[in-house]
Amino acid sequence: MNQRELKERIMSDPDLTVAEKNRMLRDIRAPYYQMSDEELLQLIRDFVAENGRVPERKDLIYDVVIKQRFGPWGRAMERAERMMERYLPFYQYYHSGATYRDNYYFLRAKGELSPESGSFVLDEGAEFSTGYDILAARLISVEMLLVYLSRRIERAARGDGAEAVPGKEHRWTDTKIAAIQLVYGIHAAGSVDNGNAEIGELAALFEKTFHVDLGNVYHAFGRLRGQQNPTAFLDEMKEKLLKKMRDMDSR
Repeated sequence: MNQRELKERIMSDPDLTVAEKNRMLRDIRAPYYQMSDEELLQLIRDFVAENGRVPERKDLIYDVVIKQRFGPWGRAMERAERMMERYLPFYQYYHSGATYRDNYYFLRAKGELSPESGSFVLDEGAEFSTGYDILAARLISVEMLLVYLSRRIERAARGDGAEAVPGKEHRWTDTKIAAIQLVYGIHAAGSVDNGNAEIGELAALFEKTFHVDLGNVYHAFGRLRGQQNPTAFLDEMKEKLLKKMRDMDSR
């Protein structure tokens, strides 16, 4: 269930009073009020990257926070787009897992700063600041917050006490990166909720079902994209399934 569906579900629930609906939405939105402007705009950037379009107000459960912070929706989206253009080169480099520009981004005493550093540069001559370490820290913190918020929304949608699969416990015994490939493969295929389930929701469901902590799936996927064969587990799964079918046919 994505944020849009969760909002609609809460607002249309006949068993909840108006006050209860507002309180539930307020509780879910609470962490967003603590975020900086840059972090909120980064969430919008991540929505665009994942969905291929700019979000509408009804797509986001934190739309009220965006409106209060930036004014009219159109103005907020314009600011988000400017931020995407400004930080995209560094963001892509950070997620690729590459190291060829580390000496530029993360060594001190660089006389020239590229536009990616922007307002995050506190002091160009600082003894311990490189101009990009703060930007990288913000990216990491936003991604961690995305994971937390997605899991919180998923729990709110089903109820904290609800078990994903009752009865016998099953545990994921393969690697975490294999699980992340599977989660992203399911998301890319649109196999859950007609493609409306978000990555964070699928990851939370996978963790709940198979009792595994996948960590920061967004960062892991960024590193995965930079590997020579980013779909190794899925390829191996396909080959094993085909072999199983051939073996059954030969009996």
